[in-house]
Amino acid sequence: MHDFVIDPGLAIPVYQQIKQEIRRMILAGAYGAGDQLTPIRELAKQLKVNPNTIVKVYYQLDVEGYIQARPGQGYFVIALDREKKSDDINELFQQMLDDFLHRLGEIGFAPDDLMKALADKKR
Repeated sequence: MHDFVIDPGLAIPVYQQIKQEIRRMILAGAYGAGDQLTPIRELAKQLKVNPNTIVKVYYQLDVEGYIQARPGQGYFVIALDREKKSDDINELFQQMLDDFLHRLGEIGFAPDDLMKALADKKR
């Protein structure tokens, strides 16, 4: 399992954070078709969450066509077609952008401040 951190302080539920991170890793190629995901109990222990949370995440990823359960073996990443992958990358980008903007707003950073910072960075 690739390490990632969940933030219980975010407005986004923990299970969605976990799901988003696993989706991101699949879309980024950190997990390829045929790779086995970390077993439910092990991932729950690593992330300090209830195993039912991981069951929910894996179930949703299965329904959404990212992974497939193999009874007695675990959960495995399946190959994504090019169009689904492109659409899902765009959707994930929008979610990450929304999260980022929300967090910036929490510290008083306005979208105009972000635009200025990006323009300054570009120079």
